[in-house]
Amino acid sequence: MQKEIEIKPGNMKSLRFLAAESFIQSGPNAQENLNCVSFNLYPLLFKACYLHEKSDLLHDLVQMWPLPELNLRKLLGKTVDCQTDLTSRTCRLCLTSIITGLKDHVLSPATTYAKNLHVVDLTALRDVEHQTCLCRKTLGRWARTQLLTQMCYEIMVAMQTIKSLSPFETSIDVHMKGFVTGRNYELVTQAFLLLRYCPLKLRFVGFRADSLTLKQLFYVLRLAQPECISNLEVVHNVPLEAVHLEVLLSRVEFPKLQSLTLPAGALDFRRLGSDEEDLLATIGNLLAGLSSMTELYVGFSTLTGHLRRLLSPLATPLQCLDLANCYLNRLDMTYLSNSLHSEALVQLDISGHDIFGSFSTSFHKLLTRCSATLTSLAVEECNIKDEDMDAFTDALACCQALKELKLLGNPLTSAALQRLFSVLSAGFPKLNYIEVPVPRDCYCEDVTYPLDDSVLLRYNRELFQDVRDHLKRILDTAGRRSVEVCTPLMGAYDPDINETSNELGVSMLTSFNNVVGSFIETISDVNNRRSQAHRDN
Repeated sequence: MQKEIEIKPGNMKSLRFLAAESFIQSGPNAQENLNCVSFNLYPLLFKACYLHEKSDLLHDLVQMWPLPELNLRKLLGKTVDCQTDLTSRTCRLCLTSIITGLKDHVLSPATTYAKNLHVVDLTALRDVEHQTCLCRKTLGRWARTQLLTQMCYEIMVAMQTIKSLSPFETSIDVHMKGFVTGRNYELVTQAFLLLRYCPLKLRFVGFRADSLTLKQLFYVLRLAQPECISNLEVVHNVPLEAVHLEVLLSRVEFPKLQSLTLPAGALDFRRLGSDEEDLLATIGNLLAGLSSMTELYVGFSTLTGHLRRLLSPLATPLQCLDLANCYLNRLDMTYLSNSLHSEALVQLDISGHDIFGSFSTSFHKLLTRCSATLTSLAVEECNIKDEDMDAFTDALACCQALKELKLLGNPLTSAALQRLFSVLSAGFPKLNYIEVPVPRDCYCEDVTYPLDDSVLLRYNRELFQDVRDHLKRILDTAGRRSVEVCTPLMGAYDPDINETSNELGVSMLTSFNNVVGSFIETISDVNNRRSQAHRDN
């Protein structure tokens, strides 16, 4: 009977896994002996290779993969044989080996076992800021999209000269979270155009688009089999506005869409003409047709007085809602606090609103109604002051399921933060992450809120460290040492922005130059008309 070895929880490995580690460490013999390995041991060897970055052997494992599925969630997540979760380790060396091994699996004839692979699922990969892999190099979402589409192209080229019928008889669905920008647009569209003929069938379960023209966005979305997409993110440098969104949702069907993210200002009602007043209601009706959608991110769209038009048609309650800097008024918050969405919210962002100056009662009611479900609350730059702390903690008290609280940019002193932490440490058993602002008393006395970029980083760091240590002691004393407390003044880490920052910067610079150019042309035109008028007089 197989025995398990006892090691510390969180790092437990079975005897089977220890044997797999020993096997992969045997050098060239390991690759030579793969043909003799039972097919049910491949998952064990896969995780052992990934853990120890045995990239060559990992490539060969994928090339010879005998099972019908290669699912990274099942292979790299916590397993009975190895408790370590490797899904956040997006090691460039290992992932490149897996993807190139997949290409060679398609092109090479079957060896010991018949080809049986039909589904590859890469959706479990999570891009994080700090990598624990030995090479310290990552293959991010954009780079994975680039490499996989490149492999599709190379497979198609190789199939024109290959004599074996094996590739033509192979069909593998590859589920992934795709990331398309101007730089990889051509390669991605080419891969989708060849989808019918290529053995690797890319299925974008998640689709992120940035730095694309509207024409490019609409075209690639149509090619990408929108019926497979469950998460659509259109961000930053895609000039999508309400009128374009109406066209997109009217002409492209997303039957499985669960999450929709729109670029800043996409639904800004101020940009609508007098004949487009009902457009937000039309979009609301179109969103209602997305019966599986439970997440909507529309931050930085001015929706003053129009929130009901957008959300009331939805019959499916939203669980995640981003309304940051949407200039909501009392009417909007009254609607939201009484809507069907209020009792289902798991994640809520209403940053950028003067909560206690504009709609304190509605805010309290909203938190009361979503108290059973809410796990993440962002109230950044909401002008929460010391005198509002009692009202804030009263509203928060019912939300005992809360896991994350984000408070950056509020003019709170160190004394108010200490009061808040005393309340949080006495309850909220699931709380594990808090973003706190730099206390107001760490800045100069005449500072005004919201803080300007020029003064954001000009604070007393020594005093801030003392305050932070005090806040941590409050948590530690209450036995809450595991709660993470941070102050990301320059914004939380975004792996997608980090990976494509150069392209994003170029795109923003181009947009800025276009705006400046148009402005200069307008000024020149005005001056020319004035000169002409003077000459005529």
